[in-house]
Amino acid sequence: MDTARRRAIHDAMVRLSDGDRSAFDALLDGLWPVILSFAERGVGRGADAEDIAQEVFFRICSRITDFDPSRDGLSWAFGIASYEIMTHRKRAQRRREVHEESSLENEPDGSASQEALLMERETRLAFEQLVGTLTEEDREALGLLPPGAASGPVSAALRKRKQRALERLRHLWRSLHGDP
Repeated sequence: MDTARRRAIHDAMVRLSDGDRSAFDALLDGLWPVILSFAERGVGRGADAEDIAQEVFFRICSRITDFDPSRDGLSWAFGIASYEIMTHRKRAQRRREVHEESSLENEPDGSASQEALLMERETRLAFEQLVGTLTEEDREALGLLPPGAASGPVSAALRKRKQRALERLRHLWRSLHGDP
C-alpha cells in the first residue's frame, strides 16, 4: 500500500473521530478493499470474509471515539480485523465446522470412502439413539421436535432449559462413547 492511501485512511479516521460524518465515505472507499482482502486471507473468499469486513466497519464506527489520532489508523483497523478473524475462527471451531474442501462428500475423486461413510452413518445413528433417550422437554428445548410441536417459554427460561438439555446430552454421549 502506498503512503498516500495510508495517509488518506488515517485522515478520514481522524475526521470521523472528530465528528465529521462526511468522512465515512472516504474511509469506506479507502479501507474496505484493504480490510476485505485481509479478511479473505484469514478465512478464505466468500460470505465469511465479507461478514468480517462489515463487522470491522461496525466496530470502527462504534469505537471511533477510542481512536488515538497520534497512532496509525490503518494499524488500528488491522488490529480490529485480526480480532474479528480470530473470533470467527474460534466460533467455527466450537461449532466444529469444516471447510468444504475437507468435507467427506468432497473427496478428490468426488466420492467419499466407504469407511468414512460408514463412520458418519454410525455416528448419526448413535446420536439419534441418544436423542431418543432424552425427555420430550429436552428435545423441545433443543429444537428436535417437528415444527409446531413445541410450545412454551421463549425467554431466558428456554435458554436455560436448552443449556441443561445440552449438558445431559453431552454427559450421555461421553458415558457411552467417550470424549470426541
